[in-house]
Amino acid sequence: MRQIGVVVLCAAAFYSVIVPLRLVQHDPWWFMHIGKQFVVAGHSSSVISGLHWDGPIGYDGQYYFGLAADPAHAKDYMGIESGIVYSRVGYPAVIRATSAGSVSAMPYAMIVINLVAVLAGTFAAGRWLMRRDLPPWPALLFGLSPGLIFAVTHDLTEPLGFALVAIAVLLFDRRLWLSAGVFALAALTRETAVPFALGAAACLLFRDRRDWRRAIGFVVVSGLPLLLWRIVAGAYTHKPTQEVDHTGLRWLIPFHGFFPGWPFDSTHRVILIAIIGPAMLAAAGAVVQLVHRRSPMTALVLLANLLLYIVFLPRGVYQLYSDAARASIGVILAALYCLPAWWRRGLVPRLLVSADVIGWSLLWFLVVAWKYTFSSLGLITT
Repeated sequence: MRQIGVVVLCAAAFYSVIVPLRLVQHDPWWFMHIGKQFVVAGHSSSVISGLHWDGPIGYDGQYYFGLAADPAHAKDYMGIESGIVYSRVGYPAVIRATSAGSVSAMPYAMIVINLVAVLAGTFAAGRWLMRRDLPPWPALLFGLSPGLIFAVTHDLTEPLGFALVAIAVLLFDRRLWLSAGVFALAALTRETAVPFALGAAACLLFRDRRDWRRAIGFVVVSGLPLLLWRIVAGAYTHKPTQEVDHTGLRWLIPFHGFFPGWPFDSTHRVILIAIIGPAMLAAAGAVVQLVHRRSPMTALVLLANLLLYIVFLPRGVYQLYSDAARASIGVILAALYCLPAWWRRGLVPRLLVSADVIGWSLLWFLVVAWKYTFSSLGLITT
C-alpha cells in the first residue's frame, strides 16, 4: 500500500499547485467558464440569469452548474444541449448533495468533487495493477492525463465519471453486484462508461458461457438506469440525449474529423503526436493481444474506446487539443487494463509499451506543446 500511497500523493501534489494557482488568479466561479450566451438564453431562472459571465460563449461546466443550481429551469438556457446535459445527471446530483443546495457553495463543491474523484480514480487504477503484480505508477497516466487536468479546471463530468469506472473495475472481481451498481452511477455521470460496463459483462460470459444469467443481470443493473433516465430526460427537455455527428455517411471514414487538410496547423500536429500517435500504438498492442487470445475482453474494451473516441470523432472535437484530450481519457484508462497482458507476459515488445507510456505522459505533452509554441499548461488549464 505504500507504493500506491506515493502514486496518489504525486497526483495530489500536482493538483495542489495547479488548482490554488488558478484560484489565486481568479475565483471558484471561473472554473465553470460561464458565457454570456448561456446567461441571456432564458429568463425563467433568477439564479442563472443573475450570473456574471467571463466571455461570450463559455464552456460545458456552466451547464452542469446550471442543472445543479436550478434543475427545473436550467433546460431553458441550454438549447439543444439540454437533453445531453440532463442525461448526465450524476455530477450535478453530487454537486447539489454536497453543497446542500447552496448556490454559493456549489463552485467550491465542484472543484472538491473533481479533485477527490481524480485521486480516487488514480488509487483504484493503481490498486488494480498491484493486484496483478504490477507497480501502480502507470496509474499516473490517468491521474495526470492532460484531458483530465482540463476537466478538473473546467468543472466537467469526466473526473467523477471515470473515477467511478475505475472503482467499478476494481470491485468487479470481488463485489460483482456492487461493481454493477457503481457502473450504473458512472454511466449516469458520463455515458463513456458504457463500453467498460459491457466489457465487464462479457468477461462473465468469457469465463463461463453457462453464466449468461449473471451476465445479463450485470448489463441490466449497470445499463438500465441510464436507459430509463434518458427517456425521462428526453421527455422533459424535448431534446436528443445523445450527441450526433451531422456529417452524414462521412462519419464512417476513419479520422474524418481530424484531417482538416494539409499541411496541419500546430494544434493538429500536437493532437497527432500526443493523442493519435500513442492511441495507434495502443491499438497495435490490443490487436496482438487478441491474436494471442490473452485477456481478450480488455483488448476489446480498448479497441471500442479507440474507435468511438479517437478514430470516428467528429470534426468539432478535433478543433481544439483540449477537446480531443478529454475524449481520450477513457482510452488511456482502458489501455491501463491491458498492461498486465502486454508487459508481464511479454506479449507486446516492451519498447512499444514503453513508447506508448511515454506518449500518454504529461511530460511528453508539455514537450510537444512547447515545440509548437503553445503555453503548455495554459493550453489545458485556461
